[in-house]
Amino acid sequence: MLMEGNTDMNKDKEPRKFELRKNSALFWFTLVIPVGIIGLGINFILNPAGASAAYGVPIHDPTAFPFMWIKGIRDICSGLVILPFLFSGNRRVTAILFAISIFIPFCDGLVIIGNSGLEAPLLIHWGTAFYMVIVAAFLLRRKKT
Repeated sequence: MLMEGNTDMNKDKEPRKFELRKNSALFWFTLVIPVGIIGLGINFILNPAGASAAYGVPIHDPTAFPFMWIKGIRDICSGLVILPFLFSGNRRVTAILFAISIFIPFCDGLVIIGNSGLEAPLLIHWGTAFYMVIVAAFLLRRKKT
């Protein structure tokens, strides 16, 4: 019985080692991205012309605004998907979703190159992707005990 108790205790402790705590710097470094992308999504809904220009693909034709609103809705959703796992401390799922999400700013950068070449917005998209690679690496890293 003592052995079973120890095994149960070890099972209990293992998930806590990989938990992401709200008082850690890594939690806050991770939170920046989903909160930021939600803010950008709101901007695309409320200010499609300005947001598209900041994105690097200026659109001034009001008939194209519905596409900007769709992008805004998707940005908001992208941010919201990560938040429940982040706030629950589920580091592994947060890390996986975060790592997969790097695809978005990387490909956004490719769109910028295809549309306007090596312009300033490229730095924003690929800078975000680089930041996310670093944060994802720390999220995926196991603590040594």
